[in-house]
Amino acid sequence: MKIIRSFIIATTLLVSSLMATAQSTAPVLTAYYGVKDALVATNATKAKTGATTLVMVLSKVDAAKLSTADKKALETAKTKATAISKTTDVETQREAFEELSVSMIALAKATKPAKTYVQFCPMAAEGKGASWLSDKKEVRNPYYGDKMLKCGSVKEEIL
Repeated sequence: MKIIRSFIIATTLLVSSLMATAQSTAPVLTAYYGVKDALVATNATKAKTGATTLVMVLSKVDAAKLSTADKKALETAKTKATAISKTTDVETQREAFEELSVSMIALAKATKPAKTYVQFCPMAAEGKGASWLSDKKEVRNPYYGDKMLKCGSVKEEIL
């Protein structure tokens, strides 16, 4: 009976920890969408402002609740968001957004803060392809904006 009780307590603590992490990363996802949407619109000024907000909310995530790999993803996300926040050159922002997105996808998979879609454009990153997160299933490409607005597809749904 004590083993069952201990198991239930441990499971409850784990679930509570995961829920707390998901709640703390929900604002991160919202801020990331702001950067993504600004790049879709090819608006470097809004991307810069959105990235500044993203850096701020990333700094509030409790890294102690993350795995070692997810802590690294969090640090990379901060670094890349900072890079976007320091320039108004949209091409430079899009290059940093590629690595920011890799980190954000890892964080979203680890914490599952909200339903989100992993989308992919095979033409991005000089033909290597690149992914990003979206809160909508409809593809709006942040790597090319209105030049190739609908280029890409949904590769995964994170629930």
